[in-house]
Amino acid sequence: MSQLSELIPTPKPDSINTGLTNAHHATMIELLGRPRPTLTTDCAAVSNPKIKALIVTESVGPFRVTGLKPAVESLRQVFASVKEKRPDLYAEVKTAGMLCCRAVRGSRENFSNHSWGTAVDLYFGDYVDTLGDDKTQRGLLELYPFFRAAGWFWGAEFSREDSMHYEIADETIRRWKREGKI
Repeated sequence: MSQLSELIPTPKPDSINTGLTNAHHATMIELLGRPRPTLTTDCAAVSNPKIKALIVTESVGPFRVTGLKPAVESLRQVFASVKEKRPDLYAEVKTAGMLCCRAVRGSRENFSNHSWGTAVDLYFGDYVDTLGDDKTQRGLLELYPFFRAAGWFWGAEFSREDSMHYEIADETIRRWKREGKI
């Protein structure tokens, strides 16, 4: 087993994501609209034409993803930096997916940020990190600075820790709107 898949305690929430907030449901609805009319707990297709026009499937280096075009472009830049500075991380990182239009786990009202293709789940080794166990894979912690620098919020800070989850921060999606990227 690689050291990158080793489980370690997640950092204290006040030590990560400084200056970034998770992309709020209201922000996503305001800037992009509902990804589909109905909310389900299962993965469903995006039906909103505005969002569909921004969805791409492309390689980001270590794997292919389907997501919102500026998020995919940002991921490509993140992984180019990872490849240059930490080829060991680059060689072993895997994805459990990006675009999945569904409710936030446990919610009946809010879409997950995966619904817009602005969140990605990552892991190392042969298994994904367990939701809410207050542990993270060493590789996810070591990826954090690369994602933080690119304006991604790490789910290790959620009240129910989700350390495999990285999503575009509220500040980043708002900047993309000002820049005309969405």
